[in-house]
Amino acid sequence: MYNNTSATLMLQTIMVLMNQNNTDVTNFPAPYSEDMEFERCYGMYGCFSKSYPWTDNRPDNYFPAPPEDMGVRYAAFTRRNRNIPVLLQANDTDKIRTANFDSKGPFYFISHGFLEGGHKIWVQNMADALLNLEGNDGATVFVVDWRGGSQPPYGQAVANIRLIGVMTAHLIHSIYDVLGLSHLDNFHFIGHSLGSHLGGYCGHALQRKFNLKLGRITGLDPAAPYFSKTVTLVRLDRSDAKYVDIIHSNAIPLYFSGFGMSEPIGHVDFYPNGGSTQPGCKKANSPTTGVSDDMYQSVIKYVGCNHERSYEYFTESIAPSCPFIAIQCESYDAFLAGNCTSCDNKHFCIPMGYHSHGIYKRLLGAGYVDSNSNVALYAMTGSSKPYCRVHYEVKLSVSNSTESRVHGPDVGRIAITLVDRNGNRSNSKMLDDEQKYYRPGDVETKMVAVKDTGFPPLSVIVEWKYESNLFNPITWRLLKSPSIYIDYLKLSSIEYNTDITVCPKMNKPVVANMPTMMKTKYCKLRK
Repeated sequence: MYNNTSATLMLQTIMVLMNQNNTDVTNFPAPYSEDMEFERCYGMYGCFSKSYPWTDNRPDNYFPAPPEDMGVRYAAFTRRNRNIPVLLQANDTDKIRTANFDSKGPFYFISHGFLEGGHKIWVQNMADALLNLEGNDGATVFVVDWRGGSQPPYGQAVANIRLIGVMTAHLIHSIYDVLGLSHLDNFHFIGHSLGSHLGGYCGHALQRKFNLKLGRITGLDPAAPYFSKTVTLVRLDRSDAKYVDIIHSNAIPLYFSGFGMSEPIGHVDFYPNGGSTQPGCKKANSPTTGVSDDMYQSVIKYVGCNHERSYEYFTESIAPSCPFIAIQCESYDAFLAGNCTSCDNKHFCIPMGYHSHGIYKRLLGAGYVDSNSNVALYAMTGSSKPYCRVHYEVKLSVSNSTESRVHGPDVGRIAITLVDRNGNRSNSKMLDDEQKYYRPGDVETKMVAVKDTGFPPLSVIVEWKYESNLFNPITWRLLKSPSIYIDYLKLSSIEYNTDITVCPKMNKPVVANMPTMMKTKYCKLRK
């Protein structure tokens, strides 16, 4: 078995390996201490410094590699050419003229991160989802393929995206110029990890060099190493586009197997499942005790699952199976405690991912939000596709009746399944991850998320999960069946904005291994 310590050691090993010389990758310029240059220039793309602020919170510092060494390509896909893209370079003005891009757009730019390339399946899945979206007939998706510059050492890849961001800005300006556009409002840059900051550099360069501003940048778990606690010039921030939205999925320190930033850096920052670890990742990617043919890639996959989940969420959000709503709250703990369940002026509700922009613009237009400040939102997801879930505040009241007091306290877990008007059932959901001590008269409030059935629930199936423990006398039930007396359950829906209260029939207990149907009418019958 692998514990947190072993996972941390593996991650540290990865970072060491990332910074070793590798004969299979491009030989990049030597470190600063050897070449003693303060600045290096790359023709039309300008000059790049290695002095402050590029030295802060960075153990090493590099110049970007020359463009010819990185071989950056831009693969342009439309509905007419899904399989054979138009391949562009940053200065391909003539090819842009003959590419027959639709000037109405929208235009999307997708960038991968460290150790990856534009050929990755997730990139193609995202491009396909964008092209398939209803109303996107004129869309063009550009894949920013910088695999030649994304290889170890990590510090070199960090330096390379500075130049690639400027190169991408030149390409966007050429598209703007050739197509005779008046603004870049329908240009959307989507970057994962290092690609998020690449998008920031692109947005910054467009403003500085061409007085143009991107409509939107989406940062998918922006990389933390070399970027956390740096000034805004060094990383993606909300000044880089008219709208910047972030999905944090691995926002924990590097020594705890984290790659993503925890700081809120956009206009809107989403923290699904708290933004640090995602359901299903640990189990799905735990290493085995055997040695694989490619242990290095196996370790990368193990520690990278949470980091990668951000682009899975975004791709699903383009055409989601449910609203994918996130809600503003003081913290994730406050959200789980059920403190933020109403969409109002104090707790904004915004769909996570692709469709967040429209709602944000409405809030901005109404004066509810300030473009110079941040909105942090929380949501829960499933552990496998489709990840989208709907949220319910569940208030559980343990009966304080004579029968309940005679039965006494009990230890166990409660599972609920929601049933809608058509008889469709959600997945079963535990209110607590571990057994809990329930006493007569107790009231518990929890936030839960379940698969959407298409309608709000009308009834609830409740189960009592009881596990006896030889060393815990409270769990001993020698003469009576393990059970719990529930007074009522109240469910408040965020997505449907509905409330229902359900009760057991005739005040009967919920007995272990015997699912109990609770309905609203049973509450009325006992009055």
